[in-house]
Amino acid sequence: MIFLSLLCSCAYNNIENIEIASQPNLPVANQKYIVTATGMIFTPSSLTINQGDTVEWDNVSGFHNVNGTQTTYPSNPVSFGNSPAAAPWTYTFVFNTIGNYSYLCDVHGISMSGTITVQ
Repeated sequence: MIFLSLLCSCAYNNIENIEIASQPNLPVANQKYIVTATGMIFTPSSLTINQGDTVEWDNVSGFHNVNGTQTTYPSNPVSFGNSPAAAPWTYTFVFNTIGNYSYLCDVHGISMSGTITVQ
């Protein structure tokens, strides 16, 4: 009985000295962000996302589109967008290139616009 007690005591003392290895940095799963087009605004109008994340625009009312083309915004790293159409519709784009993006609704112009920062 004394031997068992001594063995348990030694084992316990050794456990205290064990270092727990930290887990490696695991990649973060890509996220999906939803922007709603309604009235004359995009909500939210500004996003900061990570490379590889997806943005989904949902038109819930009205006649809108998403225009982030390099023709309209030459400084956008890549073009994205869809054609104007009546609600309801959904447009999805995966942002694989880091940078700052601007977009607008062609129907409503700069008064209905947004920005996305990809880091």
